[in-house]
Amino acid sequence: MFIGKMLPSAVLMLAVIGLMLGQAPARDGRKNPEGDVNIRKAGALPEVCSGDIIFRRGRSLVSTVVLLNDRESPFSHTGIVSLEGGIPYVIHAVPGEPDTNGEERVKRDLLTEFLTPEKAARFAVFRLKNGDPDAVFQAAATAEGYYQNRLAFDKAFSIRSDDRLYCTELVWKAYLSAGLNLTGNRFARTNASFIADSLILPGHILKSSLLYEVYSHY
Repeated sequence: MFIGKMLPSAVLMLAVIGLMLGQAPARDGRKNPEGDVNIRKAGALPEVCSGDIIFRRGRSLVSTVVLLNDRESPFSHTGIVSLEGGIPYVIHAVPGEPDTNGEERVKRDLLTEFLTPEKAARFAVFRLKNGDPDAVFQAAATAEGYYQNRLAFDKAFSIRSDDRLYCTELVWKAYLSAGLNLTGNRFARTNASFIADSLILPGHILKSSLLYEVYSHY
């Protein structure tokens, strides 16, 4: 009970999801903490475009839980790049980073903030293979709308509600608005009535046949 009071509800929910999925850590050499890179020290920042999808491997407890339950990805979080006046931002939904009012909502962070060493051990940038400018514009604009409308972080992890989003759901629905289904309706299934029955993990988007990697920093 004491632990429950200390941990955010989203973290507890992710832990429950992990138990329901019954998955174990993937044997992926890139998940070795000893190989983590200080991104700021290395000075490695990619050239990005609006609509790019950026993945990062975080250092938080939430990130650890996600990594333990996703066999297809060395990353725990994702967002969409949006350029404003040539300055790159990342629009994303993440628990544990409340706004000034203490609310967890869709965020728009500078790329440099999204990739601070405290938040990111590794990262990669993916882009739409066909380069359809209309689809990319629509996806980025939809993500920007999520931020402008201050949508809340989805602690229920349900893809059935559009007024609340979690990270992979945000990316998936942004591109779905452009007529592109990045996951091909691949989901992680659960059997618990008190949590979502279909979950999108980072690996479901990372392995999309519609995307290709343009930059990685392991």
